[in-house]
Amino acid sequence: MHRVILRDIALDEIFQLKYQLVRDGLIMDADFEWEYHPPVWDGFSQEQAKHVVFRFTDPALATFYQLKWA
Repeated sequence: MHRVILRDIALDEIFQLKYQLVRDGLIMDADFEWEYHPPVWDGFSQEQAKHVVFRFTDPALATFYQLKWA
């Protein structure tokens, strides 16, 4: 799987991107997967910003969407 990570993105934007992939003809759990990570702070280290990880089975798709969403 080839990852595309988008940091500090709002939840509604994440869902729009996910629906865009489906509209483009990709099938979730076959062509791509995604996971949301909320902001994390353990009280000692620096806060980890919220981010989403899209994983693509095809490296060409990962490159295409990384460039499109940049």
